[in-house]
Amino acid sequence: MEKSNLTKELLAESFRDLLLHRDFEKITIKHITDQAGVIRPTFYYHFQDKYDVLEYILKRDVIVPVSEMIEENGLNSAAVREIFSAFERDRAFYQKAFRVTGQNGFFEILFLNFKTECGKAFEKNGRTSPVNTEMAAMYYAIGLANVVRFWIAGGKKTLSLDEICSFYEYLITHSIYEFMK
Repeated sequence: MEKSNLTKELLAESFRDLLLHRDFEKITIKHITDQAGVIRPTFYYHFQDKYDVLEYILKRDVIVPVSEMIEENGLNSAAVREIFSAFERDRAFYQKAFRVTGQNGFFEILFLNFKTECGKAFEKNGRTSPVNTEMAAMYYAIGLANVVRFWIAGGKKTLSLDEICSFYEYLITHSIYEFMK
């Protein structure tokens, strides 16, 4: 890994560690750079702001691995499992991340990334649909983002990884009409 990428990773890990112990609003760029052992301009060489770091970590840990799976095989049960596994691996961090709210909040970042990946999956499938694919991508992305948010927030009293994967796969493969029967 080249030095620039190592520095970017160092900054991301510094932010990740800080978020585990402080509220997002109380973390400054100085805190991040001091912990990483770099100067402030180095941060701005790699990131625009704290929200950018948050999105970088999400993409690195969740979106990129899942996107690669979707490119190869479409959105399948292995990709769904990877999504939930990635969040489970760093549950404490993502619990704190979901507390970052507002226009650039974590849920919004997650939703937009899921929407992009759902759109790619629909395009890969190549099927024509009676509904607008962008609207369908929004629908499934917001549903998945909410399922992840509530599952992560539940802590130990929530479904296991196997249970949430089975639940979500059942949810997206059955219509609301089947639930009402």
